[in-house]
Amino acid sequence: MLAATLRQGPDVRLLRTCLGGIRATHQWEWMRQQGHEINPCNSKHHPAVKAGIQPAADQIPVQEAYTPNSICWGCGPQNAQGLKLRSFRVDGGLEAHIQLPKAYQAFPGIMNGGAVGGLFDCHGNWTAAIALMDHSSLPKPPLTLTTQVLIRYKQPTPAETPLVLRSQIVKMELLSGPGRKATVQVQLTLHKLNAGGKETLLASAQGVYKKLGALRAM
Repeated sequence: MLAATLRQGPDVRLLRTCLGGIRATHQWEWMRQQGHEINPCNSKHHPAVKAGIQPAADQIPVQEAYTPNSICWGCGPQNAQGLKLRSFRVDGGLEAHIQLPKAYQAFPGIMNGGAVGGLFDCHGNWTAAIALMDHSSLPKPPLTLTTQVLIRYKQPTPAETPLVLRSQIVKMELLSGPGRKATVQVQLTLHKLNAGGKETLLASAQGVYKKLGALRAM
């Protein structure tokens, strides 16, 4: 009984936590010494920060940090005709501010639903990839693909209007074995920013994204 108490007591749990933190710090430092860029988006929410490695500069979007040469229509920094979604890390997910151009209207002043779907697709995909990266303590996010996105359109999305896109991790299933892929479920919302800081919910979505490869394409 005494031995069990010692193994599970608060002092032992504190010691394990401290030792875990020391191991994490050494792990990130080792990766940096191997030439890996740690926390290139300079986010305070990166697990390396919890291990004591502070951001080196101002935060930048995950797209620019990890795939600066991407030509993705929704979020690729190098696609001049795309939506240029820029997603920043927040606690438990990502957040992006964006205005959609009139070129993708369905009706005057109203965006095509496919453009909204594109935002959810890219933003959710990045949310899943970052979550898997953090969980495995990797220097870069893995390749993830969209399995499904269920969208509920609440109100028409206006063109050329300030919008905020948010995501939060719902759950991760870290499967292993032949033919089995890790999946991440993500909750997404799109809001219009109104005067006075108030927001109007325009659409919400539940997305499921699966890990396909070790690294995202550059």
